[in-house]
Amino acid sequence: MDRIKESFDSLPIAACFFDKNGVVRLINRRMLAIANWLQKGGIQSLAEMQSALQAPPASVCCLDPRLRIYRFPDGTALRFAQEQITTKAGVRYTQITAADVTELIQKQNQLKAENAKLEKTNKRLKRLLAQMPEIIREEETLAMKLRVHDDIGHSILAARRVLLQHTDLKEIRANAALWERSISVLYRSHQITARSESLEAAKKRAEELGVRVLLAGDEPQSQHMRTLSALAICECAANCVRHADGTELYVRFWQKPDCMEVSLTNNGAVPRGKITEGGGLSMLRQRIEEAGGKMEIWSIPRFKLMLSLPEQEEAAYESDDR
Repeated sequence: MDRIKESFDSLPIAACFFDKNGVVRLINRRMLAIANWLQKGGIQSLAEMQSALQAPPASVCCLDPRLRIYRFPDGTALRFAQEQITTKAGVRYTQITAADVTELIQKQNQLKAENAKLEKTNKRLKRLLAQMPEIIREEETLAMKLRVHDDIGHSILAARRVLLQHTDLKEIRANAALWERSISVLYRSHQITARSESLEAAKKRAEELGVRVLLAGDEPQSQHMRTLSALAICECAANCVRHADGTELYVRFWQKPDCMEVSLTNNGAVPRGKITEGGGLSMLRQRIEEAGGKMEIWSIPRFKLMLSLPEQEEAAYESDDR
């Protein structure tokens, strides 16, 4: 008998049995501890057990009345179950058990939290997909504005240089062609892509303004880095002529483990104060930051524009251009 009681006490589940009169006939140690939490002094009958579960004390929290799950002072969550059993001799008993479901509830709460995060992410993705056409239109509009700003600004500066130098009719006609190309871009915005610009094209455009571009370091090989560097060269060359009366633009490349750094300086006049970003520099900054890069501008001790361009998968960049 003692061995049976010892085995019953060592069960991982709390259990007790009541006879037909509702009197406790067998209870293990785990259920005794639970009974003391449910009612001071313990539980002696089935009616007391049922009453304590229906109206538990303040120290015991009912988590789910339907499933009869309660949280006890030691932090464990127990699920109570009641059933009728009959012995071979035909004697009927009421069995009440309390199974530890603490870990199960923790997993369930974690699952709910993950589901909430997934639902939130799903809502953001749906909003993004709904806004995608507008985002694409904004990208196309920005590309057109940047190209128009660059082309028309280049044409104005080139025309100014021609007029100041009193050049011949042939060069004037050549600059007139630049104006025609700048105006035509307004009607061909769907044909504009970032890859239409390159370092060589940027150097030629700068030379037309009277600015010699001197490159140093290892030139970037990826298309997106060459494109962004070319945009920076065109903007700095125009500003070199417009604001600093310079004739040379110095561009240096540094290849870092995960990015390419580019610095641009010139031989023009030192800025008189802090540089305020106009339309060209602002649009350049937007293009750089949208590509995941960084752009910094110094005016002391002289003008310097510094770019940090991240490595990107070429295929991903091409899909962005489209």
